[in-house]
Amino acid sequence: MRQTLLLALASFFLFGCTQTKQADLVIHNAIIYTLDDAFSTAEAIAIKDGKVAEVGAEHQILNAYAAKEKVDARQAVVFPGWIDAHSHFLGYALQQDRVDLIGTASYDEVVQRIQAYIESHDSKWVLGRGWDQNDWEQKEFPTNDTLNKLFPNHFIALKRVDGHAILVTDNVLELAEIDASTIISGGKVLMKDDQPTGVLIDAAADAIDEIIPDQELSTKANAMINAQASLFEHGLTSVCDAGLKTNEVALIDSLHRSGDLKVRVYAMYSASKELMTNMISYEIMTDKLTARSIKVYADGALGSRGARLLEPYADDTNNLGLVITPQDSVSQWAEACYKANFQLNVHCIGDGANRMVLDAMGQVLNGTNDRRWRIEHAQVVHPEDREKFGRFNILPSMQPTHTTSDMYWAEERLGDHRIHYAYCLRSLMKENGLIPLGTDFPVEGIDPLATFYAATARKDAEGYPPGGFGPEESLSREEAMRGMTIWAALAKFEEETRGSLEPGKFADLVMVNRDLISCEESEILETEVLKTWLGGELVYEK
Repeated sequence: MRQTLLLALASFFLFGCTQTKQADLVIHNAIIYTLDDAFSTAEAIAIKDGKVAEVGAEHQILNAYAAKEKVDARQAVVFPGWIDAHSHFLGYALQQDRVDLIGTASYDEVVQRIQAYIESHDSKWVLGRGWDQNDWEQKEFPTNDTLNKLFPNHFIALKRVDGHAILVTDNVLELAEIDASTIISGGKVLMKDDQPTGVLIDAAADAIDEIIPDQELSTKANAMINAQASLFEHGLTSVCDAGLKTNEVALIDSLHRSGDLKVRVYAMYSASKELMTNMISYEIMTDKLTARSIKVYADGALGSRGARLLEPYADDTNNLGLVITPQDSVSQWAEACYKANFQLNVHCIGDGANRMVLDAMGQVLNGTNDRRWRIEHAQVVHPEDREKFGRFNILPSMQPTHTTSDMYWAEERLGDHRIHYAYCLRSLMKENGLIPLGTDFPVEGIDPLATFYAATARKDAEGYPPGGFGPEESLSREEAMRGMTIWAALAKFEEETRGSLEPGKFADLVMVNRDLISCEESEILETEVLKTWLGGELVYEK
């Protein structure tokens, strides 16, 4: 009897030790970058109920788990789903049905695209975005004369690529009640022969937004639902939308709850009076949506000379740029956000704006903290101000492709000395030991591979300039990948649930056809996304 009992116990323990666990999905025969603290790799991953169950060696995972589905990766490479730390998802979605002016080589080409749009759309309003006079042979701002003559029956409003300038027809100026005598604080009405040219900068451009008929929420909903396919195609599983109205955030929440929208969104509310007085009531925190931050604009953009500088522009010596939100107002937002425990994220391009906002934030933060307030863009920062990022734990949220887009003309704006204050990824990363990375799409392209390439190579797609633009400010490939995953998650208080492939975190993954950490630099932009999973669900397959 004793022997029988011993055999039974032995059988029980043997069975217990070899009993397999259940998983919904196992991906194996892969090169998996977990993005954990050790930057470790694995060969297989088990996913259960939308979350990572375990990562490890091939035999370890295959022996331990019985899965409803198994994917043989055939040595493809897996990363955590990419996170865009600063974008304009809704703007990108709406742009898909507007005039696309990206890449236009002349004003004549802008006109041609407007004509083609009007021929295929029955609308009195013609909205577009993407022109950049720096890409034209004639680099001066355009005037609206041609548009007024050719399209007298249409209201035309065309945003510059950075969104900080707009070209409109005279009938739009009339609707906005803007004429030669108009003065707008924080903005500029460009003039020629004592008359408006149709180009408005920053706050003056915002006045046009107020008169453009707002699209129905149903139109915005359909646009986002359709646009998320492009995000998944590029390996993006989460985006920060940098500036939304309260009803737009509520719309995203409703689309998540209905299941029509899947992509995870970190929403920054555009600063408004209603938020200043009742901020906490707008907080939303779900698995798909986090809304607990405020977006403020301190200045404009470098390309349109609206960025606020400490000293005048090298190519416009009477111009310091614009202050959109004065320091006392930034301070009020800082106090309100601190009280409500909201994140404060401020758009700062010029060294004047960066200094103003760093000082305003610093007065409220008063030293070491875990508020994770952010400077969005941080493009031009005086060396004397860099240490403030570290002293007050303020995060620089940067977009590497701005470097490679601006490098052809940025020195003209800033001069040969001040250009060394600009696009300093590595210097600013060192202040807090991390840097979240994004694209600012649709200002730049949507592709995270372009972010990775620009951050590490600091060259354009043709390999210019040899050696890179300011190569001392480049990031390592590990740092760049962290900036697109775990650091981007940390910058929005979500590092416990996403950003790395560790047990308990959401199973958001992207599979690509080459190892971005070790491949040749010339191969980075040729990399293809093969599959994207969101919460263990396959949402894209090439």
